[in-house]
Amino acid sequence: MLSQAESGLLSLKREPIGVAELLADVQTSFSTQAEAAQIALEVTPVDAVISADVGRFHQMLGNLIFNALRHTPANGSIAVRAEVHEDYLRLTVQDTGEGIPAVDLPHIFDRFWRGDRARVHADGVGGGLGLAITRQLVQLHDLTIAVESEPGSGTTFTIDLPFAEEQKPRLA
Repeated sequence: MLSQAESGLLSLKREPIGVAELLADVQTSFSTQAEAAQIALEVTPVDAVISADVGRFHQMLGNLIFNALRHTPANGSIAVRAEVHEDYLRLTVQDTGEGIPAVDLPHIFDRFWRGDRARVHADGVGGGLGLAITRQLVQLHDLTIAVESEPGSGTTFTIDLPFAEEQKPRLA
């Protein structure tokens, strides 16, 4: 999938997606894993519609949440939020995990890159492709992804999505 996206051979099937329904699906998909890891998973949806490939968008958010679960200790939390701004919707995935050193931040979306290579996760998973795939899917949707992190304070990923004029929600 990653090589298809990088070569421009991966296409998207854009359709209107209810953000509340998308985030409810994400919460259902990850609630059991979060519970088992003793991590609080909070999802704050909004009543808005975006135009995206539902499967690929679910994969993007899933990769971010999966990483957050891997790097957040028991009794930590992961917050997935949707916020409506005047011209765009902001999706954030924020965790209270170990954080990412500033020197590593420029590399986290690189293929096969895995921070502290000496660290082995108990679950034995993680080939260093999840964030590279996420970046490619974000770019295919003509979006951008940003990350803020500090060691010991967690990490926040942000994706801003413009509204199509006919889908723009009314703000009070």
